[in-house]
Amino acid sequence: MARLTFVLLLIAVFTTQPGRRSLGEGGPPADLVLVDARILTVDKAFSTAAALAVRDGRFVAVGSNEEVRRHVGPNTRVIEGRGRTVVPGFIDTHVHALDVASGEAAQPFVNLRSIKELQDWLRAQAPTRPSGSWIWSPRTYPTRLKEHRFPTRQELDAAVPDHPVVVDCAYAFSLNTAALRAAGITRDSPSPAGGAIVKDAAGEPTGLLRNAGGLLARFRPPAGGAPLDTLEQVHRQYLAAGITSVIERGATLPGFETYRKLKEAGRLRVRATVTVRVPDATDSAAVERFIDGLPFKFGEGDEWLKAGPLKLVADGGILIGTSFMRKPFGPGARELYAIDNPADRGFLSLTAPQLAAAIGIIHRRGWQMVAHVTGDAGVDAVLDGIEAAQKQTPSPDRRHTVIHGYFVNRESASRAARLGVLVDTQPAWHYKDGDALSRGLGADRLAHFIGLKTLRQAGVDVAINTDHMLGLDSNDALNPFNPLLTIYSATTRRTESGRLLGPGEAVTREEALRMMTSAAARFSFDEKNRGSIEAGKLGDFVVLEDHFLTVPPQRLRTMRADITVIGGQIAFERLQ
Repeated sequence: MARLTFVLLLIAVFTTQPGRRSLGEGGPPADLVLVDARILTVDKAFSTAAALAVRDGRFVAVGSNEEVRRHVGPNTRVIEGRGRTVVPGFIDTHVHALDVASGEAAQPFVNLRSIKELQDWLRAQAPTRPSGSWIWSPRTYPTRLKEHRFPTRQELDAAVPDHPVVVDCAYAFSLNTAALRAAGITRDSPSPAGGAIVKDAAGEPTGLLRNAGGLLARFRPPAGGAPLDTLEQVHRQYLAAGITSVIERGATLPGFETYRKLKEAGRLRVRATVTVRVPDATDSAAVERFIDGLPFKFGEGDEWLKAGPLKLVADGGILIGTSFMRKPFGPGARELYAIDNPADRGFLSLTAPQLAAAIGIIHRRGWQMVAHVTGDAGVDAVLDGIEAAQKQTPSPDRRHTVIHGYFVNRESASRAARLGVLVDTQPAWHYKDGDALSRGLGADRLAHFIGLKTLRQAGVDVAINTDHMLGLDSNDALNPFNPLLTIYSATTRRTESGRLLGPGEAVTREEALRMMTSAAARFSFDEKNRGSIEAGKLGDFVVLEDHFLTVPPQRLRTMRADITVIGGQIAFERLQ
């Protein structure tokens, strides 16, 4: 009798584990069934199916039409697939939805594509502002402007001479003369630690600041936070793009609280893991106090909202010439970045000892660590810190993550794989910025820019994502958040102009889809619950309007989601 009981228990466990084709047919009818589709399950075998069923928020059957129709009851909603492709809900492992929401509430994003457009925008703003008040532009990057360079102080003066003007380029800022004067920046002003006040041959400030945002902090418009209504609107835009889960990649504690309030109000539309940025990583004692004072533990939460990793910022950005590189930027950097020093190779935002100390503290406290780092020398410094932390306190499967890591080489890729380090990166930056970067840095260096194939061949787990931070249009945001544009870039290596750069780093559509679904789920330790269409996993999936595996490449980036489902509930449906 005991032997029979044990066998029955094993059968029960086996038939309810995620990955089974069905959870059995003896239960109640499904809440939702989809039939006559081309389902790419993205399971380990990348198997396909025609139909699926969801009950109580999870897949209960994946298989043939005949098998799945047995789960239809009188109240089951049935979706006709009509031969369309179905994939797991896209997981965007790098968004800044809080910044999008607060930005839209303060000043809706405008995509400025040239210095003339920027000047015209500034001229239009000046009459609407009190005399002498500061004007901050919508964020832009020199690589996104037609001229492929920073606007000069003289060009900003010509547009608006009487108001202090700041052109926001994230890790760099272009100022007009009035702004330099109001901020008290002169030829005698020293550059801040980890940053630079750029000066001309005569020693006068040019108006360009690198990694020196602290000098302007008191002049920024007051941050109003992310209104719940606007954050919910951002999440609805994600649903329309087929995104069902996100990792918020740099929240403050008030930002985490905003997510919690949204969930408590029943208005959290996507599953969210929230990364919290360490506010001051220059001082070890401050890092320890911050972690010890957090009101939650790593991973605390549920399938809708949970506490994610802690974030450090190691260097700046390659779009503005503040990445920390192994080799100097080169002669092309003079026009693109306004860098005259031929030996300039960027810099770390933290010293190497500060970075290693902060990584070690986060590691010892049991948290996952993620580091913003764009340059190859910056990646070396981050891997040094992780390796030292692992030697001091061995801890397998911590999944520390390099965010961006754009300049890929076999050496660092192999080292990351050995250390179990993950990489979170954005192929659409190759699409949007590859043309400008290849002229500024050279086509040879761009051959392995965001080198997905090199990373995968080394055995590194990679998630591709968008770094969405401003704007509500999936294709016209500052960083487009259309998952299919991301996949298009990863699989074609085409830039926005159509130029082919580094074709050897292209991956297949199957690989790219994994990097936005099943592989992406590993970045938040959720691979047992999401990322693939398998019985027992959360019922999140997307019905695409066309055939993902067979459409021409150009069609891939324009394909849309027809239906987005979370937990068996239709969260978005496009009007036909």
